[in-house]
Amino acid sequence: MLRKLNVSQAAAKLDQPFSMANVARVGDIIVSIYICQGMLKWHKHLDNDELFWVYEGTILLESEWGEVRLRPGELAVVPKGVEHRSSSRLRASVLLLRCGFIPERKNGRRRLYALAGEARLKRTSLHDAVRALPRPFQFQTVARIEDAVVQAAWGEGTWPVEIPAPHDLLLFVLEGTATARTSQSMLHLHPGDFTVVPQGTVYQLSTTKGAALVWVTREGVRA
Repeated sequence: MLRKLNVSQAAAKLDQPFSMANVARVGDIIVSIYICQGMLKWHKHLDNDELFWVYEGTILLESEWGEVRLRPGELAVVPKGVEHRSSSRLRASVLLLRCGFIPERKNGRRRLYALAGEARLKRTSLHDAVRALPRPFQFQTVARIEDAVVQAAWGEGTWPVEIPAPHDLLLFVLEGTATARTSQSMLHLHPGDFTVVPQGTVYQLSTTKGAALVWVTREGVRA
């Protein structure tokens, strides 16, 4: 049975700066919501990439790869091994995506860590990515974290989804409204709402005019 979650409702339960709650799991990826208010100390993660996706407020993400200021609907990935810190003068709600355990390392498949100064942090606007797509239901990959991709698309009507779902899928409503149906449940989702469609689920997905969706799933499902 599908379960509806909402970013604002989950964030409202967190009353301390930099408090965090795990809200969903998509395959190997843990989705957390945390409150950025104040400044964290410099640190780095040797085993996991981290994706910062701002929902409310603004944060400054500083790193050995430079800094980016993230506003609602914008995200950036800090690769494993890159020292970084996040800060915000006012309370900001952030979705944090990271691998739940040390991923299997295979020769030629993953690098163990990124080098300081090797590249620069990239800020991605989900709204801009959606507006740049010329056709409906055309998912564009906007970020990668471990074996997962974050993709965005727009469209109205019934979506051409793969059934049964080949992998766990996090479905997030960016704009408009969406309806997700299974044989056991039906969810009406609005901006800020999301759900996880488990692997093997037979489901239907439809949206209203002006809808834009973001989903997170295993890389290779869509390009």
